[in-house]
Amino acid sequence: MNKQTIITILLALVAVAGKGQEIVHKISNDWQDTVSYAADSVTVSFQLSSKTSGEMATLIYPDFLICDVVSLKPTTDKEGRWTVKIPAYRTVHIQILDDNKIRGIAWGAINLFCRPGTTAEILLDDINDRLVFMGENAEAHNAQVQHYLKIENFHGQMFDMDMQEAAQTIRRIRERNFHNIDTLCAAHPDLPKKYVESLRQMARYSFALDMTQNAMGHSMDSMASILERGENSLPKEHLALLREAETEELLFPKSPLPCDAIYYLNTVFGSEILVQTGFIREVEETNSDRLLLQFASQNKVIDAISASSDVKQILKTSQFISICNGKLTAEREDFLKGQISTEAFKAVRHYIHHKETVFASLPEEEITTLKETPLDSLIDGKEIFQKLISPYRGRVIYIDVWGTWCGPCQRELEHLPELHETLKGLPVTYMYLANNSPEEIWKKAAKRFGLEGTEQVNLLLPPKQQNAVEQYLGVQGFPTYVLVAPDGSIVTNEAPRPSNPSSVREAILKISGK
Repeated sequence: MNKQTIITILLALVAVAGKGQEIVHKISNDWQDTVSYAADSVTVSFQLSSKTSGEMATLIYPDFLICDVVSLKPTTDKEGRWTVKIPAYRTVHIQILDDNKIRGIAWGAINLFCRPGTTAEILLDDINDRLVFMGENAEAHNAQVQHYLKIENFHGQMFDMDMQEAAQTIRRIRERNFHNIDTLCAAHPDLPKKYVESLRQMARYSFALDMTQNAMGHSMDSMASILERGENSLPKEHLALLREAETEELLFPKSPLPCDAIYYLNTVFGSEILVQTGFIREVEETNSDRLLLQFASQNKVIDAISASSDVKQILKTSQFISICNGKLTAEREDFLKGQISTEAFKAVRHYIHHKETVFASLPEEEITTLKETPLDSLIDGKEIFQKLISPYRGRVIYIDVWGTWCGPCQRELEHLPELHETLKGLPVTYMYLANNSPEEIWKKAAKRFGLEGTEQVNLLLPPKQQNAVEQYLGVQGFPTYVLVAPDGSIVTNEAPRPSNPSSVREAILKISGK
């Protein structure tokens, strides 16, 4: 018996034995955006700080309507840049992964939640091991990274250990994921609710998919003996793990779907369809198209499933595209119109007509390199400054304009440990802007004085931009200390020095209204 056959039988047995409750749900309207089925797009622009060429990333996003996951593989040019445009009917969850630079800084994946028509601009500073986001969703994305939000999963690791041991590990990972999200929310209470819920959905799906894969993967060894004995159910301990993963919340989310959810939905509903197919075999042969007859049979199966009408439409569109190989004829269009809503039909037709010209062309035509990065293109001091501080709105920013060549600057930097201790617990971000400093010496100085960390931003701007920012801030000498209010306004360019930490604390408390 081959592996595929065993998997098919396994899914059927799982569905028969493991489904104790009806699946009756409703997709909330507040999850769904105002949909225009003339597909809009999301633009993702990427800049690698080291300007390393040839770094390949994997960019993944789901098309919920058709239960499909699209993967693109952009590669950085000689300036460390790539741009990709993604068709989007609604808010999409995008994952960016690679095996090198991103993995070392972002725990394996950059997670983005983007609305149609928006742009996500990413600076991956692989020199200082940090991420900076710009664009419409920058606040939420930067907050996620600043607090080291890590959503883990267990994919592909559980089969070298006992099933129950793997299950316990998966539960511990789930607990850590929710703890990390709760920590993020406590630190950033103003984060958009939909964004936070999307993070929670990602954690829930990671748990569900891992637990399902764990139980089903470990069941493979026992399937042959189960079938030989003529039994029709899996061992109780296997079913218990599957039931633990199957919840209403998982099957019908109220927020943008994580990519893993597509795989999970297909697994769950695929098992249901396999079971129902055994009971529903008769289909009226009213169509000449043999593939359409197969689709009609699947429709009867889907109609028999206890699920919401929204979910049934999603399943039907997915089955149609799969069975009919994404090819429309007049007969298929007429039949499809009678099975799904007008809006869903328009979306499916648009997807089929444009899949080859949109998806297939992306690697060659749409994945282009930026001529200029968002920051590199700026020459106005105020504009550059606002770009620099935009990720940290809502916090007081303490700016140190210094230079590696400046003795007084370095003596003040020696007081940073005392300053950090004095300001502990306050909503402050430290930003260091180095003037006319050789890169290698700047790197060594940053390590020596500890200018890198969760709430610290250490920057070496191009000379022209550094000069423009200094002119805008009114820098007259070095070091200069600037305090910026949570709304982005400059409070003073004569702030107290790190050697006077109590005065710095008093000034920050005054700005914060405390």
